[in-house]
Amino acid sequence: MTYVPRGYSDIHRMFLQTMMSCRMLKYEEACVSFCKISQSVTGREDEMTQTPRAKDMEKAITVINQVIKRFYMEIRLALDEYTSDRYYLLVNLVSNEITSKTFGRFTAAEMEFFKKVLFEIVCSENGYITSTECLNLNSVLPGNTTKSEVEILIDKFCRELWLCEKDGKIYLSLLGIVELEPLLSSVYKDYITTCLLCNHIVIQGYRCSECNILFHLYCVKHYCRRQMLVCPQCKADQPEMEAAVRHILSPDIDDDNFNTSNSASSSRKGKGVGKTSVRK
Repeated sequence: MTYVPRGYSDIHRMFLQTMMSCRMLKYEEACVSFCKISQSVTGREDEMTQTPRAKDMEKAITVINQVIKRFYMEIRLALDEYTSDRYYLLVNLVSNEITSKTFGRFTAAEMEFFKKVLFEIVCSENGYITSTECLNLNSVLPGNTTKSEVEILIDKFCRELWLCEKDGKIYLSLLGIVELEPLLSSVYKDYITTCLLCNHIVIQGYRCSECNILFHLYCVKHYCRRQMLVCPQCKADQPEMEAAVRHILSPDIDDDNFNTSNSASSSRKGKGVGKTSVRK
């Protein structure tokens, strides 16, 4: 019998259904959704339901996670690597491999194609590959798969939130980064960098011009508020650091409880600032 925490209500069930449907929801949208659900369940339009209250939602998510952890699932907060926008993700905690269980809507050949795309992204200098480069990977697929068919497949991976596409570039989605972090850290450990400021993998961010290490942009923004403009690792002066993260919105990051995941190749050269956009 599944343990149900005290106070678990229709509000929790309906919000969980919303997350199961979306799998990835912007923080502000999650607040609005939570308040609409609260209003529909209670039938009241009081202050709590009229104004999205983050604390009420966060408490509800804590309760939900107590229920779904038995199914190796978790609603987790993560930040977009480039914009620092906050998202709630419904994460499968056992996705250590690219298997038919994880990628249930894809054939074995399509999963092999994804592995190839993933490898090319992780090994790239900027944390993405162009759409043209992605299309040219059609040789991984069986038979005479056309590039038009590959385009359809890429779009399918985007709709399933494993990849995202922006301005002719293909990225690993935020959900993909977070859910596949164990895989990225083990299989691609020779190409992966861990951000020293949060201890999670980073694909796109600010690169030190001296030691070549990569940091999340939002971590650097948080770091700049408390420290001088020097590299956290080699302590070399980084006069360009502040300008590189100026567009970041400065989210309130809890150093003890913040949970996210990103990655980068330790062999990349130069300084790169890449953009991870989320395709809805």
